[in-house]
Amino acid sequence: MMWDDLSQYIIGLAMENSKRTGRNTKIVEIGVGRFQSISNRLQENENIEVIMTDINPSNENVVKDDIFNPSMSLYENTDILFSIRPPAEIQKAIMDLRDELNCTLIIKPLFNEDLNIELKKMKLKNHGRASFYIYEGEN
Repeated sequence: MMWDDLSQYIIGLAMENSKRTGRNTKIVEIGVGRFQSISNRLQENENIEVIMTDINPSNENVVKDDIFNPSMSLYENTDILFSIRPPAEIQKAIMDLRDELNCTLIIKPLFNEDLNIELKKMKLKNHGRASFYIYEGEN
């Protein structure tokens, strides 16, 4: 399943990060909505700390946060940000937050939708059945 492949990719990134830093990897999902299967899968790994955020939390496991005015304390020491099918109007705000944090960003758009991020060139990545965009900063 595509979501399993995306989860596996993120777990692989997190394991590399944990080996490099000697600490757990902090991952924040932005705009989680009701689809929480990837974050739930990530939470099964003891080397990963996951925070799920949304402007309208669907349950007590999701932290209320507005990407246009983010509570920066939530994101302190974030290693990986990701968002599944974020609306075009919030994509630039997600990239701005990524720039502030200087972390890896993964966006899985809706089907073959183009990203609304003009300032950066995110790389299209295919991993198994999952296709998504990743940005790890300037090389």
